[in-house]
Amino acid sequence: MSDHIPDPIYDKKIPAKLEAVARRYTPFCFDAVEQLEGVEMAETKEHFRELPTGSDLKWRRVRSGDSWGGSWISGWFRIRTKLPTGCQSQQVYLRAATGAPEGLLIVDGEHRGVFDPNHPVVMLTGSGNTRRNYQIAVEAHAGHPCIGTQPDELDTSDHRRVFEGFELLLQREDVVAFVFDLQTLLQLAEALDEDSLRKSRILAGLADVWQTIDAMPAETEESSWRPKLHAARALMQPLLSARNGDSAPFIGIVGHSHIDTAWLWTIAETERKCARTFSSALNLIEQYPEFRFVQSSPYHAEIVRREYPGIFRRMQAAAADGSWEPNGAMWVEPDCNIPSGEAFVRQLLLGQQFTRQHFDYTADAFWQPDVFGYSAALPQILRKSGVDYFYTTKIAWNDTTRFPYDTFQWQGIDGTTVLSHFNKIHCFPDPKTLIDQWKDVQHKVTADRRLAAIGYGDGGGGPQFEMLEYARRVGDLEGVPRTAYTSISDFMRGIEAEGGQLPRWVGELYLELHRGTLTSIAEIKRLNRRCEEALHDAEFVWTLAALAHSNARRPKKYPAAILHQLWADFLVNQFHDILPGSSIPEVNDEAIEQMGRLLAQMRDLTNDGLGSLAAATRQGRDRSPALLVANTLGWDREGEICLTGVPAGMVPDRDGLVSQQITTVTGQRQLAIQGVTLPALGAIGLPMRNGRTKKEPSPFKVTERGVETPFARVGFDAHGRIRSLLDKASGRQLVSKGGVLNTFWIGEDVPAAWDNWDIDFDQQFKMQPDTRLQSREIVADGPLQLRIRSTYTVGKGSTLTQDLVVHSTTPRIDFDTVVDWHEQHMLLKAGFPLDVHVEAARHEIQFGHVLRPTHRNRPADRAQFEVVNHHWTDLSETGFGVAILNDGKYGISVDGSEARLTLLKSGLRPDPRGDDGRHTFTYALLPHEGGFSGPAVVRPGYELNVPPLTIEAPGASDLDSLVSVDADNVIIDTVKWAEDGSGYVLRLFECEGTGRRTRLRFGADVTRVAETNMLEDEIMEEISVRSRRRVETYFRPFEIKTLWITPT
Repeated sequence: MSDHIPDPIYDKKIPAKLEAVARRYTPFCFDAVEQLEGVEMAETKEHFRELPTGSDLKWRRVRSGDSWGGSWISGWFRIRTKLPTGCQSQQVYLRAATGAPEGLLIVDGEHRGVFDPNHPVVMLTGSGNTRRNYQIAVEAHAGHPCIGTQPDELDTSDHRRVFEGFELLLQREDVVAFVFDLQTLLQLAEALDEDSLRKSRILAGLADVWQTIDAMPAETEESSWRPKLHAARALMQPLLSARNGDSAPFIGIVGHSHIDTAWLWTIAETERKCARTFSSALNLIEQYPEFRFVQSSPYHAEIVRREYPGIFRRMQAAAADGSWEPNGAMWVEPDCNIPSGEAFVRQLLLGQQFTRQHFDYTADAFWQPDVFGYSAALPQILRKSGVDYFYTTKIAWNDTTRFPYDTFQWQGIDGTTVLSHFNKIHCFPDPKTLIDQWKDVQHKVTADRRLAAIGYGDGGGGPQFEMLEYARRVGDLEGVPRTAYTSISDFMRGIEAEGGQLPRWVGELYLELHRGTLTSIAEIKRLNRRCEEALHDAEFVWTLAALAHSNARRPKKYPAAILHQLWADFLVNQFHDILPGSSIPEVNDEAIEQMGRLLAQMRDLTNDGLGSLAAATRQGRDRSPALLVANTLGWDREGEICLTGVPAGMVPDRDGLVSQQITTVTGQRQLAIQGVTLPALGAIGLPMRNGRTKKEPSPFKVTERGVETPFARVGFDAHGRIRSLLDKASGRQLVSKGGVLNTFWIGEDVPAAWDNWDIDFDQQFKMQPDTRLQSREIVADGPLQLRIRSTYTVGKGSTLTQDLVVHSTTPRIDFDTVVDWHEQHMLLKAGFPLDVHVEAARHEIQFGHVLRPTHRNRPADRAQFEVVNHHWTDLSETGFGVAILNDGKYGISVDGSEARLTLLKSGLRPDPRGDDGRHTFTYALLPHEGGFSGPAVVRPGYELNVPPLTIEAPGASDLDSLVSVDADNVIIDTVKWAEDGSGYVLRLFECEGTGRRTRLRFGADVTRVAETNMLEDEIMEEISVRSRRRVETYFRPFEIKTLWITPT
């Protein structure tokens, strides 16, 4: 210990002086040994994975001060050179000052790391050889347009860059050691309490250091200042060797770089970001063998495997020795509000398959640091996919309340729990950061640890050597939480090993922010819903086709590889900045183009399967005209059924069947029929003939002021809105006093920040009714439907055309809508003030639903003014209710008994076009008797979204149900071929929150039924098969079951 007796006034200035000393010595951490002359460069918009050769590019000599670049331009820089004599057997570094924000170093064909403002220097070689030439290349990206993320941000950069030069460097290890020793103690002293003995001793020691060193190395000969560093370090060593006591908390550190698959850059640029980041991390592993890195996205690893196989092989080797952790579980880090339950399952299935195949590793952690809220369905899905742990940081962004826990058991809607931890990302492991992170922990006795992911992210880059130098000093440093490298798996196992009673959070993890992402860029949301449905249909049809042809001489093979690739490509577009609509125009355009193309491929594949199925059902040589009509849902469909793809001039040829030709508001021709039953997960052959539909009487009574249907009396106001809705069965008036149903509400939407992301609480007070009727006419009046088409002007220059559709077989009222939208910074909603009394509304989520309050009692209730729903939101009393259904609108607000479905949001950052253009969608109002139930609400929600499939199939006959259930509250959600090809798989869930024993009846003999996990690699229970076609099993409330069926 120093015998220096500090003077308080004198010593108060010393830390500030030494901070300046550390800054002055930092440039001396590296010694420039040679400025490389003769660098050549070429410019291109093409993405080369390695140094281009031959005549691919036009190369030119480049000198310091030369300009290059422009939007979307990459500059390739190359030089072949020998190392100076002093570099023999040394670690040699390169400073490549290309002027670009990001670059990738390639040495002798090997990718070595990233150049960016946080990584200006990269190790060229770990042991220099002065007797040979090195081929050095740098791919540098000049940048691309990004207008900004905030409402009035405007970046107009032209992305021109200036080359400064290449410089070979050697590291002055003694200077590096001095700088980081000094910074470590300075930060520690600053963070400690004023009356801390430890702080006093550090200040005293630092006073001695100040007396020992030269303060101005740039003004002093190196022969003078450099030897003094050894003495200064000797003074600091005892202070750095002091250890913590037994009660010190623990912070686990792991290298990481959060890389957005697309955001303010395209997926093509993300490919390069992955190469830069991962090669940089591997380079650091060479230099710091203790360093550990977690790589969380299997899709990113697949990018590197495909595009940069050399980097990928090094990743595999690092994973084999434990320094690389391929742990994150899902294919990409998706939005966790909007995707369907099956999409979540496939994210996990594809992710786990990839890491098992290429790393011999099963992920046990769901790593999602940057997602805009987390569905309460996830704990069960995770645990049934081999995932025991969950990490996030995003809930700390809440704008209203602070989440009460840091480490907790998260319980989903079915009661399943997953161990969860709110870690930190983008961290430095320096004393100040570590101490602040521990101070931020709320329940320190419950869990005396925190995980810190070190490294730069969003756009990649990852850790820098400075972080690793700090990590070497803070492992067990008195006054700083005990720190060590860990894996994210080992960190959670450490929490489990402590055996403490952790708090429990029940239900969704709602992010009190970024509520607009449920609506922004509506076309992406629409295509997401359609693709999920199309994949569902394709898998079912091909499962049925494979089974129907299983005994044929040339059996039809289930297109497993094609479907796998369709899922893989589609799931990328559920990434948490693509699906939410929070990306630049190029990303949005690419997503819309790709999902549109995928949707067409999915539907073509389904039609191929229907054709195969039709051939299997054909009766002998019968070639009489017929349609094969398939029901891909798990219950019989009756009442009005709308068919598309019916050949012009053809009508059903079946007695007792009522039909009506329909042209929707989008111009699509449909044939509505009533009088047939489509079997659950089965099909019928519907005979057809040339002719016209028979004229049938209309059951609808139309007056100037309203319409009467078999279910209700509907009264309209002068604008065509519903001012009265009298339910005949109950005698109830469903419109609240003074209210009008289907009012269009529009208002300025300029959030405080994050334009396309946010809807602020006060936005609701700017909303005004805007229903300017331009025209109104009846366009269909038949036995099944009445359609009243209205055209409105909304906003400053937008047009909304809508068919109000009432039916003869259901009380549902549809609003079939086309909007030509040209508003900026405006929000559009459809409002339904209902005369029902509910304190909570049900909102469908993945594989179930959640109850959310309709009041604003507590701050957390007030914060949930805009929430997610999937097919429906339901406001039900005990014996009666009303549901709002939709076919792709995920945002909704419910205040008291008024529900407002969010239709469009037109933020202008980072896509300045907003949602300008044509939008098509349907939503519906469904009164129902008996309160909430599966048949009353859940099934109609599916039916609005999933029409029957049709194909011309001469001679087609009926096809019995593949399988059906006797429980109204159990939904067969997915039918697919088993991953190993040994049978087929059913995914079912309980939808009401009511446990029930359920019987399944199969349409053909089966030899085995087993419940498996969602990865289909672990048998959880063998289920006894009775009479070859029946099984019985119990569903807990909201339980999801995956059943593996072996057909006879």
